[in-house]
Amino acid sequence: MLRILCCFILLSACSERLTPWAITVPGEYKNLTDRNLAKVRALPEPTWPIRIALMGDPQGTPHDLDQVVDRINDREDVSFVLVLGDLTDYGLQHEYIWAARALEKLEVPALTVVGNHDAIAHGKLIYQDMFGPFDYTFSYAGLKFVMFNNNQFEFGDTDFSWLQQQIDENSITASHIPPVVDAHREEQVELWKGNNSKAQILASLHGHRGGKTDFFSFEEGIPYYVVPKVEGVRYSLMTINEDRSIRFDLCHHTCSEEK
Repeated sequence: MLRILCCFILLSACSERLTPWAITVPGEYKNLTDRNLAKVRALPEPTWPIRIALMGDPQGTPHDLDQVVDRINDREDVSFVLVLGDLTDYGLQHEYIWAARALEKLEVPALTVVGNHDAIAHGKLIYQDMFGPFDYTFSYAGLKFVMFNNNQFEFGDTDFSWLQQQIDENSITASHIPPVVDAHREEQVELWKGNNSKAQILASLHGHRGGKTDFFSFEEGIPYYVVPKVEGVRYSLMTINEDRSIRFDLCHHTCSEEK
């Protein structure tokens, strides 16, 4: 009888921790976007150039994410981190908590965009409770960072009108999915890139492709950059100079700019 009771208690505990229906985010992991925006506002006046670490798709690789966090913490030149979506594989609360626990170890602020995998199951509700709005902006060093949701298979058509209202020549945009036709209709991609060109934004940042290397294109004076997947302990550095020129470097065992 005692053995049966112990098994029941253990199974109940596991079920409660791993249930795919859990949506009660612990208080210490609520409103993380607002908390990290406050940290950005508290940063000292930057000296040029500034460096921002970029990572994408940490889904399903908690140990790799921990190591990326450690390597960013080993640097003294990173102002903050942008996480470009897909923190989770299945939008489950315990996956979100794994990611949040790793990111809270960063010694610099971390801001996120929502990914398509983050919207599976109850992922939309959990993301909003844990992080905050799907679309938001913030400023640093005279630059405007526009963080937007463009996962239209999960959310419906991307609100490019909102994006157009936010961007200008000092803007850097970040979303999970890059401007490619397999995830957006051709007319959407043309509208998106056309708006970017009219505003002459500084850069467009993305994840989603899930590769082992980064991808870079330069279109009408605008750099489009896709980070590699965190798996294999990968991230990237974006270096922004005072004249607004930008350089991207892939970091694996070392960063290319360190070679």
